[in-house]
Amino acid sequence: MALQLFQVMRLGSAVFSGIMLAKSGLPTATIGTWETLLYLATTFSFFWVNGLMQGIPAVYAKLAEQEKKALIFNSFLVFCAIACLVYLILLLGENWVVPALTALEKVPYFQWFALYLLLHLPTFPVESYYLVKQKPRAIIYWGCFSFGMHLVALGAPLWAGWGLEGSIQGLVIFSAVKFLWAFAVVIRFGDFRLDLSIIVTFIMFCIPLMMTHVVSNLMLLFDNWLVGWHFKDASVFAIYRYGAREFPLATALVSALGASLVPLLAVDLNTGLETLKRKTRRLMHLLFPLTILLLLISEDLFRYVFNTELAGGAFLFNIYLLTLPSRMLLPASIVLSKGDSRSIFVVSIFEMCIKMMLGFLFIRWWGLPGLAWSVVLAFWVEKLGLIVVLKRKYGIAAREWIDWKWYVAYVALLTSVFLVRAFVLS
Repeated sequence: MALQLFQVMRLGSAVFSGIMLAKSGLPTATIGTWETLLYLATTFSFFWVNGLMQGIPAVYAKLAEQEKKALIFNSFLVFCAIACLVYLILLLGENWVVPALTALEKVPYFQWFALYLLLHLPTFPVESYYLVKQKPRAIIYWGCFSFGMHLVALGAPLWAGWGLEGSIQGLVIFSAVKFLWAFAVVIRFGDFRLDLSIIVTFIMFCIPLMMTHVVSNLMLLFDNWLVGWHFKDASVFAIYRYGAREFPLATALVSALGASLVPLLAVDLNTGLETLKRKTRRLMHLLFPLTILLLLISEDLFRYVFNTELAGGAFLFNIYLLTLPSRMLLPASIVLSKGDSRSIFVVSIFEMCIKMMLGFLFIRWWGLPGLAWSVVLAFWVEKLGLIVVLKRKYGIAAREWIDWKWYVAYVALLTSVFLVRAFVLS
């Protein structure tokens, strides 16, 4: 529950950050600059940050007590080392990184943002350290501090009239404080000794996970690049970034559920499958009605929460809401519990190929909505591929871990509301 709440705070912080920027009076092009910087940050950090964080609990559980302490210190060193490498690449390669990834010659405040990443990226494993040390309250405190102060650091300079540059400088100061907190956690729980064998074991275990995230990041990179290449307009890019997002609460709760059930599925498969079925059914009763409500009010919500210029992202958001049915299926948790990261990676490669092909075609045919539809279809490719793996390789049928009656009913209702909203009420 602490981990789910943490994920809700993380995504809620991202949403409220967007609201603050939209309400700040900044030009849409300046907001597009911020979104471009976030996109570059994601490109250079998403795959390795998430892959390493996934690996910490799994590797930690297999080590002796003293080695566990050493893992905390050495994994923090790995995060710091990669963050320094990313900083150097961004700083020294600005003249080719920005044009290659954004089709823009220059992005304002780029160097300040690179410094922010240098201090911010090493703080990501703190939640994993609290998780393996069974400190749920600390996870919540860390989340409240991290995401609450992020909003303050971003919003206070905007309110003071210092513009986006002042906000990024505020984030640099805040990230320095976060880094000190992370270092204090490592001092408390870690063993300060360099252990190359633990580092190698940790990295080798995480490589398949990182490669899977590389594929996911390539799809995100491709979509963002495709929008920039096709439209060459920062305002259109801002509309796309504001609309091309899933329901944050759904993403947070489902991903946290999938991650938390992997250990149980590995120890007791039958109990784990039954627990997975029960808990996903409970989430369906919460998330499908909320998603349907969002479908009905999204256009008014975008005008009220953001601004009139960004309201065009509402229809994109509605399409992205249709990713919920595939998100609710968690075959990857079962496959991962079998130690079969290879199958996850292979399916992700196939998903990426389908996604890129559809994205290129659909954006030419239908513009930004077409790109959104390519995401919805690609998610189904991933889920169906892993369902086939479970059935053919492990003999686990989908009915053992998903309540199909409720699922089909909710999917039919969601699809019907979308069609009515799109073609009757519009």
